[in-house]
Amino acid sequence: MWPWGHLALAYVLYSSLTRLRYRLPPTWPGVALVAFGSQVPDLVDKPLSWTLGVLPTGRSFAHSLVFGTAIVVSVALLLRRLDLPGERAFALGYYSHLVGDSYGAALAGRFHELNFLLWPVLPLDTADEPTVGIIQYLLNAQLNGQMAFEIGLAGLVFVWWVLDGAPGVAAVWNAMRRRLVRPAS
Repeated sequence: MWPWGHLALAYVLYSSLTRLRYRLPPTWPGVALVAFGSQVPDLVDKPLSWTLGVLPTGRSFAHSLVFGTAIVVSVALLLRRLDLPGERAFALGYYSHLVGDSYGAALAGRFHELNFLLWPVLPLDTADEPTVGIIQYLLNAQLNGQMAFEIGLAGLVFVWWVLDGAPGVAAVWNAMRRRLVRPAS
């Protein structure tokens, strides 16, 4: 999946679960943490593999349930230590990313393509890895059916987010305003 596809999937899940559990739309900072969590596996693995060559593939360390769970637990402990809510939102975003990267192969019965979920226990196939850095990969992306579908989905989820009251906009705006507007002395 592309970043906007991961974000859309995570937001749909988070908004739906929040409404089912609390009968309220999602709120800040949960929305920010689910959005961030939905991107973390790629923010870690893609640059470390495709640009720096440190990891074997763009789906290895942070895409692995072994290390990914350690990342989720570490972020949850950090959020608790800082007395910030949202560890469940982060976890939902994170794990939804792994689902988004797995569902196609799982539905098609290509279970060997899911080895990344148990890396380093299972070996990875590195044959189809990009040979360019992450920035060049994104700049060379072609609009195909999958990308068009995810862009359309992201557009629909944007409307959903607006109908949810655009959670987070007011908090970010107020924080920026406090920083930019200083009281006269």
